[in-house]
Amino acid sequence: MIFSRYCGLKALALSAFVITTAPQSPAHAQSEADTERMLALNLYHEARQDGRDGMIAVGWVVFNRVDDPSFPDTVYGVITQGGETPPCQFGWWCDGKSDRPEDQELWEEAQAVAGEFLSENRPADPTGGAIYFWETWRDAPGWAAGKVRQTATIGGNNFYQLQ
Repeated sequence: MIFSRYCGLKALALSAFVITTAPQSPAHAQSEADTERMLALNLYHEARQDGRDGMIAVGWVVFNRVDDPSFPDTVYGVITQGGETPPCQFGWWCDGKSDRPEDQELWEEAQAVAGEFLSENRPADPTGGAIYFWETWRDAPGWAAGKVRQTATIGGNNFYQLQ
């Protein structure tokens, strides 16, 4: 009887270990450090050429999407939406290239801005609630015609929200 209780408790402990250590999908239960790193990578890859102002604008697109029911409800989920093969929401995530930042100074800036977004000192939204952006030299995609309105131009990007 003691042996069977011991085996039962051991099995229960093992099942609890398996359940709590099972990997989770990218859109669920990310740690704050994972979220901050993913946001910093997104700011770096999407807006490093536009400095702090551009990074803040791209950060707001992510957070505006988190608040929009048409998108995932986490920062990590928004950035990784669509997976690592095209089509995806942010080109750097699914381009097959290394995601490692090469410019240390701009990487530090991206990390600082990401930290601000995840603190109580979030910067003001300069995009007017935008949930999309495209480089200024690109035409908006065909699906956007008549469906979006431009809210801002910051650095090399135009920002849009649905009409």
